[in-house]
Amino acid sequence: MTTIDRFSLCTVPLELLANKTPLNVRATGFVWKRGQQHYLVTNWHVITGKNIQTGELELPARPDSFRALFNFPTGDFGKSEASIDLRDTNGKPLWFVHPSGSRIDVVVLPLNLSPTTAVDLSPINSYISKPLRIQIGMEVFILGYPFGMDPPGFPVWKRGTIASEPDLVPSRTSYYLVDTASRPGMSGAPVILRSWTNDYVDGSVRAIMDTPATNFIGVYSGRLIAASHEAQIGMVWHQSYIEDIIGSSVRDTD
Repeated sequence: MTTIDRFSLCTVPLELLANKTPLNVRATGFVWKRGQQHYLVTNWHVITGKNIQTGELELPARPDSFRALFNFPTGDFGKSEASIDLRDTNGKPLWFVHPSGSRIDVVVLPLNLSPTTAVDLSPINSYISKPLRIQIGMEVFILGYPFGMDPPGFPVWKRGTIASEPDLVPSRTSYYLVDTASRPGMSGAPVILRSWTNDYVDGSVRAIMDTPATNFIGVYSGRLIAASHEAQIGMVWHQSYIEDIIGSSVRDTD
């Protein structure tokens, strides 16, 4: 019997297109559900193709759609391709940003797939356990696509270590620092904390069990640009921003 970790089913490999032409840029997204609506979550710099610091377009053309792979609903671990529009017929963005703007490198795009597209969206927030204690030095996993969308279409679990004080997020820094060596294609990936024995936030202790407790802690957006580009320190935007963005429903103005 083939077994796939349920968090491997939560990720969505993405390819950016402009006027149906591939831009040779790949990234990662994942699905979030609120009420009856599903949303695709990724980075602002991914969906716009712009540098988050300068605001300048870094691609040959402005992206207007994603090519995405979702899970088959049949349980055979196949993938179904879907095209996702990023802009309306007037060229206006369809995605939501944080009320403070692109300073928070997270966007949420409402999904309105064709009724003929039968897929299992596997929203990540439907699988999360009760909150685990998060401390500096703990191991996390970044679930992304450093090698693109090639079959079988499941993510690479890239190991990292929390490298900044978690209690300063989001009130001070807005993001965790994670010590990890990442590659292009992992931007927009969900980051999870997994434990078989770790204490819960409420003070209860988790006994050793056959299945781990897993928490989603945030959205990966690539390396922190510092004085040295060799510093293998990545940014993980706090998971609370997703609900903040959905709640405010502020569309981008690009």
